[in-house]
Amino acid sequence: MALLVVLVIVALLTSLLTELAFSALIDLRLTETFRDTTRASYLAKGGITAGRMILQEDRNGYDGLDELWSQGVTNYPVGDGAVSVRIMDQDGKLGINALVQENTPSALMVDRFYRLFVALAIHDLGDPAELTANLIDWLDTGDAPYQVIRTDGIDTPVAGAESSYYQSLPQPYPVKNGRLDTLDELKLVKGFTPEVVRRILPHIGLHDHSTVNINTASGGVLRSLDPLIDANVAETLIAYRQETPIERLDQLEPVLSAGGYSALKSLANLGTLNVKSSRYRIESEAVINDGRRRFQSEVNKQGNLLLFLKVH
Repeated sequence: MALLVVLVIVALLTSLLTELAFSALIDLRLTETFRDTTRASYLAKGGITAGRMILQEDRNGYDGLDELWSQGVTNYPVGDGAVSVRIMDQDGKLGINALVQENTPSALMVDRFYRLFVALAIHDLGDPAELTANLIDWLDTGDAPYQVIRTDGIDTPVAGAESSYYQSLPQPYPVKNGRLDTLDELKLVKGFTPEVVRRILPHIGLHDHSTVNINTASGGVLRSLDPLIDANVAETLIAYRQETPIERLDQLEPVLSAGGYSALKSLANLGTLNVKSSRYRIESEAVINDGRRRFQSEVNKQGNLLLFLKVH
């Protein structure tokens, strides 16, 4: 009997010591991960700083995809970790917050967003006119659904969605009635399914001005600028700037059709087309052992202003 008691005690002590050793190992790994995550945070933040410095060194007369800032770095070794940095021009995109100015929809931007959705063949996921109207109603403070004309040969008015729609949902939530703070908010807008958001995300930004950089705009954004800028004009522009950066619009006169060039000149005269950019998104991700941190920021190159910083 005494031997049995001893064996039970030994077994219990062995189990306890094993558990304590395992707990100590877990605590050690957690401590190491916390340490490495903290170090990765500093490294990722340093990547943001480096990106801002690169932009400040860019002082030529245009901003294009052939420049240093657009190249990025992937898994650049720093100490016992690595950092990846990407810089993306935002002025080559359509600014969502330019859709509504002083609570009034901008006719120019309404037409551009509608044409962008058409150019991206969004109709297989949703009605371009309805999506545009829904976005406007999410931004403005009025409670009357905005109407966008569907230019399908019949010119059909299509209404958006206001608070009554969002309050009628199984899990209701209020309409924003204000500027978008993040692009993730798009998923709350009627019709903006994850598939729709994924398709449009490369072509839109958060800025509130209507000027587009012709050197960095996608084919879809170029086609959204004016009805005379069709797929052929957009493809010609993209092919040209891959060989030669556009520093002046008159470079394009021998390259484009008369209608396409005239449309670009008109946009430039209105101040809604440019060859330079001011707003950029910088993404920096650092990895040190099991620690990982990702920073996202947007900056205004003029004055090196940090507009926002998000940590993941």
